[in-house]
Amino acid sequence: MRPLSLDLRERIVAAYEANEGSHAEIGRRFCVSGRVVGKLVHQKRSLGTIEPQVHRRGRKPAISGETLKALEKHVEDYPDATGQERLDALGLQCTLKTVYETLHRIGHSCKKNRRERLNKTVPMSPSSELTGGRLK
Repeated sequence: MRPLSLDLRERIVAAYEANEGSHAEIGRRFCVSGRVVGKLVHQKRSLGTIEPQVHRRGRKPAISGETLKALEKHVEDYPDATGQERLDALGLQCTLKTVYETLHRIGHSCKKNRRERLNKTVPMSPSSELTGGRLK
């Protein structure tokens, strides 16, 4: 829903301040609810303005600003660190899941890459030697 125009807001507040009726009466006159009239009058008294106010709804991110920059630097410096190691190193007051979600949001993959070949000294089980490494 779009905010009311500034002109309409000014006319509503002016009508209330001129004692032209109650909130409900002025609301009917301008095709808004009485609660909107009360909100605008209260906003004018408390904030001194009747312009639409921008509100950020929802929970604020646990890792943002300087903390996010520190996390990004930690990722650059220690690319193979686990989430728990990052949590401990930065002293974050959040859950491990939050760290992983933030890493995902900034585009960092938490998947471990195998950079070296498997150790060939590990003996294979006797059954896998007979089948060539395949299961029967």
